[in-house]
Amino acid sequence: MPLQAAPPPMRYIPDAVRAQLSAARDTKERTRLVIAEMDARIASAEQHTKAEQYDAATAELGIYEAIVADAVTYLQAQRNDGRTRDLFKLLEQTLYRQEGRIEVMRRNTPPEYVGNVRAAFNYARDTRSTALNAFYGNTVLREPSPDKNKPAPNHPPADKPE
Repeated sequence: MPLQAAPPPMRYIPDAVRAQLSAARDTKERTRLVIAEMDARIASAEQHTKAEQYDAATAELGIYEAIVADAVTYLQAQRNDGRTRDLFKLLEQTLYRQEGRIEVMRRNTPPEYVGNVRAAFNYARDTRSTALNAFYGNTVLREPSPDKNKPAPNHPPADKPE
């Protein structure tokens, strides 16, 4: 019988965590709570992977992804000032550290579950890019993409020194 991949994890934030995040007084405190919860979920997924409980590890990664998505959405809704940029940078640095931990889990995961771990890694990497783009969003001027239907400019021949 061919190998079947495990189903993708459900992305949700547990009620206790959601209540804790909504009780945060300000954006900085909420971001620190999010980062602590992200670390806790990664640590739990690592423990489940070591114990060969791959379904539980996948469930923890689903919660991790939901918490990361909620953090980015919340920060994007805030006004864009120096404090928010600093929090985006803190989130980006945390995601950078956690990518390595997810990669170690992927190496210790059997083929049926490796797709879910790889998806969590890709999600963290893409979210990290989103956080960096938000950090530099107001200062970077993007160059327009070249029009492929436009003919190439005619350059006059350069004078050749004799």
